[in-house]
Amino acid sequence: MTAKKRSVDYDDFEDGFDPELGSDEVDDEAYFDAWREDNEDEEESTSIFTTSAASHRRDFYTRRLADLDEAALEDDATGADHRPTWSPETLLERLATAPETVPHNEYFALSDLTRNGVDVVRRLWPGLAVESRRRVLEVLLAGADAYLDVDLDRFLAAILDDPEADLRQIALETLAESEPAPEALGPIIQRLQRDEDDAVRAAAAAALGYYVLAGELDELDAALAMRAEEVLLTVLTDPAEPIIVQRRALESIAYSGEIGVRQFIEDAYYSPYEELRLGALVAMGRSADIRWRRLARAELGNPSPAMRAEAAVACGELEARSALSDLLALLEDDEQIVRLAAIFALGRLGGKPAHRALTSIAASDTEEAEAAELALEEMLFYAGETADAYPLFEEADAEEEGDDLDPWDDWSDEDDDDLGEYE
Repeated sequence: MTAKKRSVDYDDFEDGFDPELGSDEVDDEAYFDAWREDNEDEEESTSIFTTSAASHRRDFYTRRLADLDEAALEDDATGADHRPTWSPETLLERLATAPETVPHNEYFALSDLTRNGVDVVRRLWPGLAVESRRRVLEVLLAGADAYLDVDLDRFLAAILDDPEADLRQIALETLAESEPAPEALGPIIQRLQRDEDDAVRAAAAAALGYYVLAGELDELDAALAMRAEEVLLTVLTDPAEPIIVQRRALESIAYSGEIGVRQFIEDAYYSPYEELRLGALVAMGRSADIRWRRLARAELGNPSPAMRAEAAVACGELEARSALSDLLALLEDDEQIVRLAAIFALGRLGGKPAHRALTSIAASDTEEAEAAELALEEMLFYAGETADAYPLFEEADAEEEGDDLDPWDDWSDEDDDDLGEYE
Protein backbone atom coordinates (compact mmCIF):
# COMPACT_ATOMS: atom_id res chain seq x y z
CA MET A 1 0.00 0.00 0.00
CA THR A 2 1.54 3.31 -1.04
CA ALA A 3 1.39 6.11 1.49
CA LYS A 4 0.01 9.42 0.27
CA LYS A 5 1.06 12.81 1.61
CA ARG A 6 -1.69 14.40 3.69
CA SER A 7 -1.92 17.21 6.19
CA VAL A 8 -2.62 14.91 9.12
CA ASP A 9 0.36 15.48 11.41
CA TYR A 10 1.91 12.21 12.54
CA ASP A 11 5.42 13.61 12.90
CA ASP A 12 5.30 14.00 16.66
CA PHE A 13 4.61 10.29 17.07
CA GLU A 14 7.27 9.22 14.62
CA ASP A 15 10.09 10.73 16.66
CA GLY A 16 9.66 8.26 19.50
CA PHE A 17 9.37 5.21 17.31
CA ASP A 18 11.70 2.32 18.06
CA PRO A 19 13.50 1.54 14.77
CA GLU A 20 14.82 -1.77 16.08
CA LEU A 21 11.45 -3.30 16.92
CA GLY A 22 11.54 -6.78 15.45
CA SER A 23 14.79 -6.23 13.57
CA ASP A 24 17.33 -8.99 13.12
CA GLU A 25 19.43 -7.53 15.96
CA VAL A 26 16.72 -8.02 18.56
CA ASP A 27 16.90 -11.14 20.70
CA ASP A 28 13.24 -12.08 20.27
CA GLU A 29 13.25 -14.95 22.77
CA ALA A 30 14.82 -12.84 25.51
CA TYR A 31 12.52 -9.94 24.73
CA PHE A 32 9.30 -11.92 24.90
CA ASP A 33 10.46 -13.84 28.00
CA ALA A 34 11.20 -10.52 29.73
CA TRP A 35 7.86 -9.09 28.68
CA ARG A 36 5.97 -12.10 30.02
CA GLU A 37 7.92 -11.99 33.29
CA ASP A 38 7.03 -8.31 33.73
CA ASN A 39 3.35 -9.10 33.26
CA GLU A 40 3.06 -12.27 35.32
CA ASP A 41 1.83 -10.46 38.41
CA GLU A 42 -0.70 -8.26 36.63
CA GLU A 43 -4.28 -8.31 37.79
CA GLU A 44 -6.72 -10.04 35.51
CA SER A 45 -6.97 -8.21 32.18
CA THR A 46 -9.78 -5.73 31.73
CA SER A 47 -10.49 -7.25 28.32
CA ILE A 48 -14.10 -7.08 27.24
CA PHE A 49 -13.66 -9.94 24.80
CA THR A 50 -16.85 -11.44 26.18
CA THR A 51 -18.69 -14.53 25.04
CA SER A 52 -20.92 -12.45 22.77
CA ALA A 53 -17.92 -10.63 21.33
CA ALA A 54 -16.12 -13.90 20.71
CA SER A 55 -19.19 -15.24 18.93
CA HIS A 56 -19.34 -12.10 16.79
CA ARG A 57 -15.66 -12.48 15.87
CA ARG A 58 -16.13 -16.15 15.01
CA ASP A 59 -18.98 -15.17 12.71
CA PHE A 60 -16.69 -12.54 11.23
CA TYR A 61 -14.22 -15.18 10.04
CA THR A 62 -17.03 -17.13 8.46
CA ARG A 63 -18.37 -14.03 6.72
CA ARG A 64 -14.93 -13.12 5.43
CA LEU A 65 -14.63 -16.55 3.84
CA ALA A 66 -18.18 -16.43 2.54
CA ASP A 67 -17.47 -13.28 0.54
CA LEU A 68 -16.33 -15.46 -2.34
CA ASP A 69 -19.03 -18.08 -1.91
CA GLU A 70 -20.57 -18.55 -5.34
CA ALA A 71 -23.81 -19.70 -3.74
CA ALA A 72 -24.45 -16.09 -2.78
CA LEU A 73 -24.68 -15.25 -6.47
CA GLU A 74 -27.47 -17.66 -7.33
CA ASP A 75 -30.50 -16.23 -9.10
CA ASP A 76 -32.85 -16.83 -6.20
CA ALA A 77 -30.87 -14.30 -4.15
CA THR A 78 -32.77 -11.58 -6.03
CA GLY A 79 -36.17 -13.21 -5.70
CA ALA A 80 -39.36 -11.16 -5.81
CA ASP A 81 -40.69 -12.06 -2.35
CA HIS A 82 -39.12 -8.98 -0.82
CA ARG A 83 -40.24 -6.37 -3.37
CA PRO A 84 -42.30 -3.66 -1.62
CA THR A 85 -45.39 -1.94 -2.97
CA TRP A 86 -45.66 0.71 -0.26
CA SER A 87 -43.70 3.95 0.07
CA PRO A 88 -41.45 4.48 3.10
CA GLU A 89 -44.01 6.91 4.52
CA THR A 90 -46.85 4.41 4.20
CA LEU A 91 -44.77 1.70 5.82
CA LEU A 92 -43.75 3.81 8.80
CA GLU A 93 -47.29 5.12 9.34
CA ARG A 94 -48.63 1.55 9.32
CA LEU A 95 -45.89 0.44 11.71
CA ALA A 96 -46.93 3.20 14.07
CA THR A 97 -50.61 2.24 14.09
CA ALA A 98 -50.87 -1.47 13.25
CA PRO A 99 -47.43 -3.09 13.06
CA GLU A 100 -48.84 -6.61 13.18
CA THR A 101 -50.52 -6.09 9.81
CA VAL A 102 -47.38 -5.17 7.87
CA PRO A 103 -46.45 -7.85 5.28
CA HIS A 104 -42.85 -9.03 5.25
CA ASN A 105 -42.05 -7.64 1.81
CA GLU A 106 -43.16 -4.10 2.67
CA TYR A 107 -40.34 -3.65 5.19
CA PHE A 108 -37.98 -3.36 2.23
CA ALA A 109 -39.48 0.00 1.29
CA LEU A 110 -36.63 1.24 3.51
CA SER A 111 -34.01 -0.21 1.15
CA ASP A 112 -32.14 2.11 -1.21
CA LEU A 113 -33.80 5.24 0.13
CA THR A 114 -33.96 8.48 -1.82
CA ARG A 115 -33.18 11.79 -0.12
CA ASN A 116 -36.87 12.33 0.40
CA GLY A 117 -37.11 8.83 1.90
CA VAL A 118 -34.31 9.67 4.32
CA ASP A 119 -36.20 12.77 5.45
CA VAL A 120 -39.33 10.67 5.97
CA VAL A 121 -37.42 8.17 8.13
CA ARG A 122 -35.89 10.90 10.27
CA ARG A 123 -39.34 12.41 10.80
CA LEU A 124 -41.37 9.27 11.51
CA TRP A 125 -38.88 6.76 12.97
CA PRO A 126 -38.84 8.25 16.51
CA GLY A 127 -42.61 7.84 16.70
CA LEU A 128 -42.46 4.06 16.41
CA ALA A 129 -42.58 1.84 19.49
CA VAL A 130 -39.20 0.38 20.40
CA GLU A 131 -40.48 -3.13 19.65
CA SER A 132 -41.41 -2.05 16.14
CA ARG A 133 -38.02 -0.43 15.59
CA ARG A 134 -36.27 -3.61 16.68
CA ARG A 135 -38.48 -5.68 14.38
CA VAL A 136 -37.65 -3.44 11.41
CA LEU A 137 -33.92 -3.85 11.97
CA GLU A 138 -34.27 -7.60 12.44
CA VAL A 139 -36.16 -8.04 9.17
CA LEU A 140 -33.98 -5.69 7.15
CA LEU A 141 -30.65 -7.12 8.34
CA ALA A 142 -31.83 -10.65 7.60
CA GLY A 143 -32.93 -9.46 4.17
CA ALA A 144 -29.57 -7.83 3.50
CA ASP A 145 -27.93 -11.23 4.02
CA ALA A 146 -30.44 -13.01 1.81
CA TYR A 147 -30.94 -10.59 -1.09
CA LEU A 148 -28.24 -8.92 -3.13
CA ASP A 149 -30.27 -5.85 -4.04
CA VAL A 150 -31.02 -4.70 -0.48
CA ASP A 151 -29.13 -1.48 0.32
CA LEU A 152 -29.56 -0.21 3.86
CA ASP A 153 -26.78 2.36 4.16
CA ARG A 154 -28.93 5.49 3.92
CA PHE A 155 -31.57 4.01 6.22
CA LEU A 156 -28.98 3.05 8.83
CA ALA A 157 -27.36 6.49 8.69
CA ALA A 158 -30.80 8.05 9.17
CA ILE A 159 -31.48 6.20 12.45
CA LEU A 160 -28.16 6.87 14.19
CA ASP A 161 -30.02 9.16 16.63
CA ASP A 162 -32.30 6.35 17.84
CA PRO A 163 -32.94 6.66 21.60
CA GLU A 164 -31.91 3.03 22.18
CA ALA A 165 -28.14 2.55 22.43
CA ASP A 166 -28.22 -1.03 21.19
CA LEU A 167 -30.07 -0.02 18.03
CA ARG A 168 -27.55 2.75 17.34
CA GLN A 169 -24.77 0.22 17.87
CA ILE A 170 -26.31 -2.32 15.49
CA ALA A 171 -26.76 0.36 12.83
CA LEU A 172 -23.13 1.45 13.12
CA GLU A 173 -21.77 -2.10 13.14
CA THR A 174 -23.73 -2.87 9.99
CA LEU A 175 -22.41 0.27 8.31
CA ALA A 176 -18.87 -0.73 9.29
CA GLU A 177 -19.27 -4.00 7.37
CA SER A 178 -20.49 -2.28 4.21
CA GLU A 179 -19.41 0.76 2.22
CA PRO A 180 -21.20 3.70 3.85
CA ALA A 181 -21.91 6.69 1.64
CA PRO A 182 -19.83 9.87 1.96
CA GLU A 183 -22.81 11.71 3.44
CA ALA A 184 -22.86 9.24 6.34
CA LEU A 185 -19.43 10.38 7.51
CA GLY A 186 -20.79 13.34 9.48
CA PRO A 187 -23.42 11.36 11.45
CA ILE A 188 -20.87 8.64 12.22
CA ILE A 189 -18.38 11.19 13.53
CA GLN A 190 -21.10 12.75 15.68
CA ARG A 191 -21.78 9.36 17.28
CA LEU A 192 -18.08 8.90 17.99
CA GLN A 193 -17.67 12.34 19.51
CA ARG A 194 -20.94 12.77 21.38
CA ASP A 195 -22.62 9.47 22.16
CA GLU A 196 -22.94 8.63 25.84
CA ASP A 197 -22.58 4.87 25.31
CA ASP A 198 -19.03 3.51 24.93
CA ALA A 199 -20.12 0.55 22.81
CA VAL A 200 -21.82 2.91 20.37
CA ARG A 201 -18.75 5.12 20.19
CA ALA A 202 -16.58 2.06 19.55
CA ALA A 203 -18.89 0.98 16.73
CA ALA A 204 -18.63 4.48 15.24
CA ALA A 205 -14.83 4.33 15.37
CA ALA A 206 -14.97 0.98 13.55
CA ALA A 207 -17.25 2.42 10.87
CA LEU A 208 -14.70 5.14 10.08
CA GLY A 209 -12.26 2.49 8.88
CA TYR A 210 -14.00 2.33 5.51
CA TYR A 211 -13.34 6.02 4.87
CA VAL A 212 -9.65 5.66 5.72
CA LEU A 213 -9.28 2.66 3.42
CA ALA A 214 -11.26 4.29 0.61
CA GLY A 215 -8.99 7.31 0.88
CA GLU A 216 -5.90 5.13 0.56
CA LEU A 217 -7.35 3.50 -2.55
CA ASP A 218 -8.24 6.90 -4.07
CA GLU A 219 -11.91 5.92 -4.02
CA LEU A 220 -12.92 8.79 -1.74
CA ASP A 221 -12.28 12.52 -1.67
CA ALA A 222 -9.02 13.09 0.20
CA ALA A 223 -10.63 15.72 2.43
CA LEU A 224 -13.18 13.20 3.74
CA ALA A 225 -10.53 10.57 4.39
CA MET A 226 -8.42 13.19 6.15
CA ARG A 227 -11.35 14.16 8.34
CA ALA A 228 -11.87 10.54 9.40
CA GLU A 229 -8.17 10.17 10.23
CA GLU A 230 -8.13 13.38 12.26
CA VAL A 231 -11.04 12.24 14.39
CA LEU A 232 -9.47 8.81 14.96
CA LEU A 233 -6.16 10.47 15.82
CA THR A 234 -7.91 12.57 18.47
CA VAL A 235 -9.28 9.41 20.08
CA LEU A 236 -5.93 7.64 20.03
CA THR A 237 -4.08 10.52 21.66
CA ASP A 238 -6.58 11.03 24.48
CA PRO A 239 -5.65 8.84 27.49
CA ALA A 240 -9.10 9.37 28.98
CA GLU A 241 -10.79 7.50 26.14
CA PRO A 242 -12.21 4.05 27.01
CA ILE A 243 -10.03 1.16 25.91
CA ILE A 244 -12.65 -0.35 23.60
CA VAL A 245 -13.06 2.96 21.75
CA GLN A 246 -9.30 3.31 21.34
CA ARG A 247 -9.04 -0.24 20.09
CA ARG A 248 -11.58 0.30 17.32
CA ALA A 249 -9.98 3.62 16.42
CA LEU A 250 -6.62 1.90 16.08
CA GLU A 251 -8.07 -0.83 13.88
CA SER A 252 -9.62 1.80 11.62
CA ILE A 253 -6.63 4.10 11.29
CA ALA A 254 -4.43 1.09 10.52
CA TYR A 255 -5.63 1.31 6.92
CA SER A 256 -3.76 4.59 6.59
CA GLY A 257 -0.46 4.52 4.73
CA GLU A 258 1.05 7.15 7.02
CA ILE A 259 4.19 5.83 8.68
CA GLY A 260 3.26 7.41 12.02
CA VAL A 261 0.49 4.84 12.44
CA ARG A 262 3.16 2.26 13.29
CA GLN A 263 3.80 3.99 16.61
CA PHE A 264 0.17 3.59 17.64
CA ILE A 265 0.26 -0.10 16.73
CA GLU A 266 3.50 -0.63 18.66
CA ASP A 267 2.14 1.14 21.75
CA ALA A 268 -1.02 -0.97 21.69
CA TYR A 269 0.93 -4.19 21.18
CA TYR A 270 2.88 -3.59 24.40
CA SER A 271 -0.16 -2.40 26.35
CA PRO A 272 -0.99 -4.16 29.64
CA TYR A 273 -4.58 -4.50 28.39
CA GLU A 274 -5.42 -7.48 26.21
CA GLU A 275 -8.14 -5.49 24.46
CA LEU A 276 -5.55 -3.13 23.03
CA ARG A 277 -3.17 -5.97 22.19
CA LEU A 278 -5.99 -7.61 20.23
CA GLY A 279 -6.55 -4.35 18.42
CA ALA A 280 -2.85 -4.15 17.61
CA LEU A 281 -2.96 -7.55 15.91
CA VAL A 282 -6.01 -6.57 13.88
CA ALA A 283 -4.24 -3.34 12.93
CA MET A 284 -1.11 -5.23 11.89
CA GLY A 285 -3.09 -7.28 9.42
CA ARG A 286 -4.95 -4.28 8.06
CA SER A 287 -1.80 -2.20 7.68
CA ALA A 288 -0.44 -4.32 4.81
CA ASP A 289 2.96 -3.66 6.43
CA ILE A 290 5.18 -6.73 6.21
CA ARG A 291 7.30 -5.46 9.08
CA TRP A 292 4.68 -6.83 11.48
CA ARG A 293 4.97 -10.44 10.29
CA ARG A 294 7.38 -11.52 13.03
CA LEU A 295 5.31 -10.18 15.89
CA ALA A 296 2.08 -11.57 14.47
CA ARG A 297 3.68 -14.98 14.15
CA ALA A 298 5.06 -14.78 17.68
CA GLU A 299 1.50 -14.43 19.06
CA LEU A 300 0.33 -17.68 17.47
CA GLY A 301 1.51 -19.34 20.67
CA ASN A 302 -0.17 -16.86 23.04
CA PRO A 303 -2.10 -18.51 25.91
CA SER A 304 -5.14 -16.37 25.05
CA PRO A 305 -7.42 -17.93 22.39
CA ALA A 306 -8.48 -14.47 21.26
CA MET A 307 -4.85 -13.43 20.75
CA ARG A 308 -4.04 -16.64 18.86
CA ALA A 309 -7.04 -16.12 16.60
CA GLU A 310 -6.23 -12.51 15.77
CA ALA A 311 -2.58 -13.41 15.22
CA ALA A 312 -3.59 -16.13 12.77
CA VAL A 313 -5.75 -13.72 10.77
CA ALA A 314 -2.95 -11.15 10.76
CA CYS A 315 -0.49 -13.75 9.45
CA GLY A 316 -2.91 -14.55 6.66
CA GLU A 317 -3.51 -10.95 5.71
CA LEU A 318 0.22 -10.21 5.80
CA GLU A 319 0.98 -13.35 3.78
CA ALA A 320 3.48 -14.50 6.41
CA ARG A 321 4.39 -17.78 4.73
CA SER A 322 7.01 -18.54 7.38
CA ALA A 323 4.07 -19.03 9.77
CA LEU A 324 2.64 -21.89 7.69
CA SER A 325 3.72 -24.68 10.05
CA ASP A 326 2.39 -22.80 13.08
CA LEU A 327 -0.95 -22.20 11.37
CA LEU A 328 -1.24 -25.84 10.41
CA ALA A 329 -0.69 -26.73 14.06
CA LEU A 330 -3.51 -24.37 15.08
CA LEU A 331 -5.95 -26.51 13.10
CA GLU A 332 -5.83 -28.81 16.14
CA ASP A 333 -6.38 -26.00 18.65
CA ASP A 334 -8.90 -26.61 21.43
CA GLU A 335 -10.79 -23.42 20.60
CA GLN A 336 -13.01 -23.27 17.52
CA ILE A 337 -12.42 -19.54 17.06
CA VAL A 338 -8.70 -20.28 16.67
CA ARG A 339 -9.28 -23.14 14.23
CA LEU A 340 -11.53 -20.95 12.08
CA ALA A 341 -8.96 -18.16 12.09
CA ALA A 342 -6.23 -20.61 11.05
CA ILE A 343 -8.43 -21.88 8.22
CA PHE A 344 -8.95 -18.31 7.03
CA ALA A 345 -5.20 -17.63 7.13
CA LEU A 346 -4.31 -20.82 5.24
CA GLY A 347 -6.75 -19.81 2.52
CA ARG A 348 -4.75 -16.61 2.12
CA LEU A 349 -1.31 -18.24 2.22
CA GLY A 350 -1.97 -21.11 -0.19
CA GLY A 351 0.62 -23.77 -0.99
CA LYS A 352 0.40 -27.53 -1.16
CA PRO A 353 0.54 -28.21 2.62
CA ALA A 354 -2.27 -25.71 3.23
CA HIS A 355 -4.29 -27.11 0.33
CA ARG A 356 -3.95 -30.67 1.64
CA ALA A 357 -4.96 -29.69 5.15
CA LEU A 358 -7.97 -27.66 4.02
CA THR A 359 -9.07 -30.40 1.62
CA SER A 360 -8.98 -32.90 4.45
CA ILE A 361 -11.07 -30.66 6.70
CA ALA A 362 -13.54 -29.89 3.91
CA ALA A 363 -14.13 -33.63 3.43
CA SER A 364 -14.77 -34.20 7.13
CA ASP A 365 -18.01 -33.93 9.08
CA THR A 366 -16.65 -31.27 11.46
CA GLU A 367 -18.15 -27.84 12.00
CA GLU A 368 -15.17 -26.33 10.18
CA ALA A 369 -15.83 -28.20 6.92
CA GLU A 370 -17.78 -25.36 5.30
CA ALA A 371 -15.17 -22.80 6.34
CA ALA A 372 -12.46 -24.99 4.79
CA GLU A 373 -14.41 -25.22 1.52
CA LEU A 374 -14.66 -21.46 1.37
CA ALA A 375 -10.98 -21.10 2.22
CA LEU A 376 -10.13 -23.37 -0.71
CA GLU A 377 -12.15 -21.10 -2.98
CA GLU A 378 -10.35 -18.08 -1.58
CA MET A 379 -7.04 -19.81 -2.17
CA LEU A 380 -7.82 -19.91 -5.89
CA PHE A 381 -7.92 -16.11 -5.85
CA TYR A 382 -5.00 -15.37 -3.55
CA ALA A 383 -2.72 -18.22 -4.64
CA GLY A 384 -3.90 -18.91 -8.19
CA GLU A 385 -1.84 -18.82 -11.35
CA THR A 386 -2.29 -15.06 -11.76
CA ALA A 387 -1.58 -14.16 -8.13
CA ASP A 388 2.11 -13.49 -8.75
CA ALA A 389 1.23 -11.00 -11.46
CA TYR A 390 -0.63 -8.87 -8.90
CA PRO A 391 1.33 -9.13 -5.62
CA LEU A 392 -0.29 -7.77 -2.50
CA PHE A 393 3.02 -6.53 -1.13
CA GLU A 394 5.44 -4.62 -3.32
CA GLU A 395 8.43 -5.32 -1.10
CA ALA A 396 10.91 -3.72 -3.48
CA ASP A 397 9.26 -0.31 -3.34
CA ALA A 398 11.42 0.98 -0.50
CA GLU A 399 14.60 0.10 -2.34
CA GLU A 400 13.56 2.37 -5.19
CA GLU A 401 13.04 5.33 -2.85
CA GLY A 402 16.73 5.78 -2.06
CA ASP A 403 17.06 8.26 0.78
CA ASP A 404 13.57 7.43 2.07
CA LEU A 405 14.60 3.98 3.28
CA ASP A 406 13.03 3.10 6.59
CA PRO A 407 15.14 1.41 9.30
CA TRP A 408 12.62 -1.44 9.32
CA ASP A 409 13.32 -2.28 5.70
CA ASP A 410 16.15 -4.64 6.68
CA TRP A 411 13.60 -7.06 8.09
CA SER A 412 13.57 -10.55 6.70
CA ASP A 413 10.63 -12.90 7.12
CA GLU A 414 12.89 -15.86 6.48
CA ASP A 415 15.05 -15.55 9.61
CA ASP A 416 12.41 -15.62 12.31
CA ASP A 417 12.40 -19.26 13.37
CA ASP A 418 13.32 -18.55 16.99
CA LEU A 419 10.60 -16.30 18.40
CA GLY A 420 10.50 -17.59 21.94
CA GLU A 421 7.58 -19.43 23.52
CA TYR A 422 4.83 -18.72 25.98
CA GLU A 423 4.89 -20.89 29.08
